[in-house]
Amino acid sequence: MSDAPSKPVAFLNLIRLLTEERERGIIVWLLNIGAEKYWNPLQPGIVDVNEDRIVGRIEEMNLLLCRAQDVLILREYPDRAYLNRLEQWGFSLPHILVPQGSDDRTPISELVLQDDNLLDELKQLALTEHEVCFVPYATTHLEEQITRRTGLKLMASPAEINAAVNDKIRNREIGELLGLPVCQGKVCSSADEIRQTYIELTSRPAYFEKVIIKEPHGASGKGLYIVDGIDKLNSLLLRLNRYARTHPEARWLVEGWYRKKDDVNYQIYVSPEGIVEVFSLKRQMLRDTVYIGSRFPVLWEGDEAARYRQYGERIGEFLHAIGYTGVAGIDSIITEEGMILPIIEINGRFTLSTYISFIGRVIGNSAKIITRYFKLTTDEPCDYTAVCTRLEAEGLLYHPDASEGVMVYTSGTLPLKRDEQAGVCYGRLFTLIVAPDWSIADNYN
Repeated sequence: MSDAPSKPVAFLNLIRLLTEERERGIIVWLLNIGAEKYWNPLQPGIVDVNEDRIVGRIEEMNLLLCRAQDVLILREYPDRAYLNRLEQWGFSLPHILVPQGSDDRTPISELVLQDDNLLDELKQLALTEHEVCFVPYATTHLEEQITRRTGLKLMASPAEINAAVNDKIRNREIGELLGLPVCQGKVCSSADEIRQTYIELTSRPAYFEKVIIKEPHGASGKGLYIVDGIDKLNSLLLRLNRYARTHPEARWLVEGWYRKKDDVNYQIYVSPEGIVEVFSLKRQMLRDTVYIGSRFPVLWEGDEAARYRQYGERIGEFLHAIGYTGVAGIDSIITEEGMILPIIEINGRFTLSTYISFIGRVIGNSAKIITRYFKLTTDEPCDYTAVCTRLEAEGLLYHPDASEGVMVYTSGTLPLKRDEQAGVCYGRLFTLIVAPDWSIADNYN
């Protein structure tokens, strides 16, 4: 078998497979969250074992996209009560594969590559099925190894292109090249340049109250620093200056912090043939720079939806020209004055928002949906049945016949294990609030 990565599948379109062509082909899914560390290795800092376990089990939300004929690779088999609930709600359950010797901390793709039996099963699937493809959350050298060892066709762009797109400085440059509105600011290569740009942005006529300083790489709010005063700036520059001494190529993006009317995420799919589809516009809810949930579908006041589609198509065409295919999630803002800044960040991969993008197929496209996640700390382990029982007792649990309620859409992220040092259990509760109108949905939130 060739050592070259598999080429993207040209005869299948992912969006159509998830909508009108759901009976066609087989998708092998893998939610390899944490791919950024392979694109741009950074110092790991303090390791949080509990956080690693929770983040690893976010993989279960891939079940919201699966079809019955698909294959989903998970590090641990989900709670049976959770799977039963998904079926009751109308979701299709795929064939689930779990690598041998799986653990909480090893990245899922590494676990796959260590399991010869699992690789053989995937290889047999690739040999016997004509329309079968491999769709990871993101592509790194590990997923390319999986394609080489199994013969699966990768429905995504190569790792080096994924890495290049997931660069915040490159994202700004794409916006400038396309002539799109971009945030006031500039790329800086030293602490002195950062200080000067901060002064320019916080002085008249720009007069931003805050400035955001971005490292090129990072996810989930990492590498983003909101600066609202000179003391905070000085403290940050001491650290960045130390880093710059040993990394002379380092650059940072320094931009004004806008007063926002909306944070908007939109997804694009770039097919191998260059067809661009813009889908799943959502109002994002953020805590500072960290995503905590979404609201959709969005009721726009004007032509925002059409403008976002135009922006998404132009960005997608550019990405295709540099070799990118697959899903990309784009973060943007609408300022208080109504200006759309269409590229705050491009995630050249799936995002957590991608996995809930087609939920309307199951619960109805007219449903109003709020997604929220909460960090949980409990004295005793709390599994999926316990959480649903509590919601049921409060009259909050989602029931299809009522068309409203709270759906808990992962089980492995819950506080299932006690931390022996802290004596408590840590977890995250991922929920979908579903209702026929926004007033009812907001009452649940």
